[in-house]
Amino acid sequence: MTFKMKRYLLLLLIIAGSLLCAMRSMAEDFKDFSEVDLEALLNTEVTTASRFAQKITNAPNAIYVITEEFIKRSGAITVPDLLRMVPGVDVVNCYGNAYGLSARSFNDRFAQRMLVMIDGRSIYTNFFGGVFWEDDQVFLEDIKRIEVIRGPGATMWGANAVNGVINIITKDPEEDPILMITGKAGSQKFREGVARYSGKVSDKLSLSVTGGYHETDGISGVTDYRSIPKFTGRAKYKLSDESVLQFFAGFIDSDNSLEKTRYTPRTGAPVRSNYQMVRWEHRFSDTSQVSLQTYHDHAEVHSPVVVEEDKYDVELQHALAIGERNHMVYGGNYRTITVDSNLLSPETNQDDILAFFVQDELTVTEKLRFVAGIKFEKNSLTGVDWSPRGCILYAPWENQQFRFSVSRAFRTPGFVEDSAYTITRLPLTDAVSIPVLSTIGNQHLKPEQMTAFELGYRTALFNRVGLNIELYYNELDNTIENVVKKRTFPLEVSWDKVSDSVAKGIEVAADYFITPWWQVSANYTFQEVEYKKYNRDVPGTPRNKCNLWSSFTFNNGITFDVIAHYVDKTKWSGLSGVLEDVKVDDYVRLDMRIAKKLCNNSVEIALVGQNLTDKRHVETSDGVGTFDVGQLIYGQMTFYFK
Repeated sequence: MTFKMKRYLLLLLIIAGSLLCAMRSMAEDFKDFSEVDLEALLNTEVTTASRFAQKITNAPNAIYVITEEFIKRSGAITVPDLLRMVPGVDVVNCYGNAYGLSARSFNDRFAQRMLVMIDGRSIYTNFFGGVFWEDDQVFLEDIKRIEVIRGPGATMWGANAVNGVINIITKDPEEDPILMITGKAGSQKFREGVARYSGKVSDKLSLSVTGGYHETDGISGVTDYRSIPKFTGRAKYKLSDESVLQFFAGFIDSDNSLEKTRYTPRTGAPVRSNYQMVRWEHRFSDTSQVSLQTYHDHAEVHSPVVVEEDKYDVELQHALAIGERNHMVYGGNYRTITVDSNLLSPETNQDDILAFFVQDELTVTEKLRFVAGIKFEKNSLTGVDWSPRGCILYAPWENQQFRFSVSRAFRTPGFVEDSAYTITRLPLTDAVSIPVLSTIGNQHLKPEQMTAFELGYRTALFNRVGLNIELYYNELDNTIENVVKKRTFPLEVSWDKVSDSVAKGIEVAADYFITPWWQVSANYTFQEVEYKKYNRDVPGTPRNKCNLWSSFTFNNGITFDVIAHYVDKTKWSGLSGVLEDVKVDDYVRLDMRIAKKLCNNSVEIALVGQNLTDKRHVETSDGVGTFDVGQLIYGQMTFYFK
């Protein structure tokens, strides 16, 4: 064990010991332990796995839920930082407000095999392939929960749901009528203000409106500034007792630096986006519901790189029970995506997507169920593809659930991979420059295809511990990577199939209710990913990861939370295969939050520290150099008016 690791472990032991000693006297007058509802953990309701509400134990996927309580008590200020806690999910801060995020391997600045949605609306960009996390379209204060599927979700959600699916679900305006105002300020000249109103306007109409501003100058000596004003709104209108019409809208107008390493100059990168979505839901009976949804999403970036992307989507689905043993969901959608960019040739590109899906859940006995489904999808870039899934769910005893599944998913190339055409020139004088690098797309790419085998187990032990174990083996064919086509100047870079690859791993997660006022959640991930052809590890995938959340809740209104993450050393690809791979050391990240409620719970003050083990550490590389992730300490005050 290295000296650094010993230092981290000693720090954690000191923190834990001092907390127990200092707070032991505060544990008086708590309820009996018998009132801790462990079964509520096993009965958590999810909707992303099958497109209808079901218990987490009945879901045909490995799924993890980030709760509203954790969102608040983590002290996180971005969605990716929340997702560090999920087993099997790799999160790296690339620079500023830019993150790379993927599940079960192949993490990168744009993790192209991870589908991300907000209330079922895809925010995956087809330009690069992946998610612009700088385009921060959701307030943490608006989020009800985040459902994270690890492994393929293409049977329900289509292309690019290969390594996983993230669905950010916002609060229903009727559920939490409140006016909330919060402000944060701290190091790195960080400041943030958010105001949120939700409640009923009339018997039939309810409304939520949130507005805010986020700004920081970033780490001293590094130009990773960002300023993000944004607004979101949601209206819900009851047409009748059986029908509901909802409207979602939002916009963001942010300014971010584009610096990838400390060696490159600051470049302003305004990111602007807006969206509008309408959803109609009708309940024919308790066992039959239909929904119709349509949305428009616009995003643009203006810097040396100019990108404008518009997405229009319409979707219809019907969930129904057929007799007492079958639960079916089926539907389809049409989506058109248009991209304009000075990186493409031609500069305007369009992709039209038509898809249909169906899934049936058959209850054979009370202990045994089968789930089978398939999705057909046709797109303009690669044609027709299929995403089937089969799953067996077996519950031999109470609170014991086994799951075995086989599924297939695919990823379509992004517009850059297909149609990029740029020439990078080196200026010699004000009037003379020479070409040094050309980037050219490949219009003959085939979609990547994954076949996944998963075995899961979920249980409750000793009335105190919730346990989930997931094993997986994935085969990814036609892996597309950035390659050097010509190594003489000017260099020529393109995209091509490099090798098939194999990913395998195990994820273990546990929730331990030690006392009614002290809960611990922990998980461990081991993952191994390698190219078949080259017999070497795939970059961007740490082999070992551990996460820990220790949560204390006391009767005097004080809450205290400690969150720790350990990430193993990681290798990242050198620039386009020209430079050598960059190695990033392992690191421990420690976050803490202490809060106190005042004035009959109408006011809360909090102090948060992030990255407390190191003032700076490195998490990733852009293939040239690295970026330091800094320490952040901030205070927060929140007012609640009901």
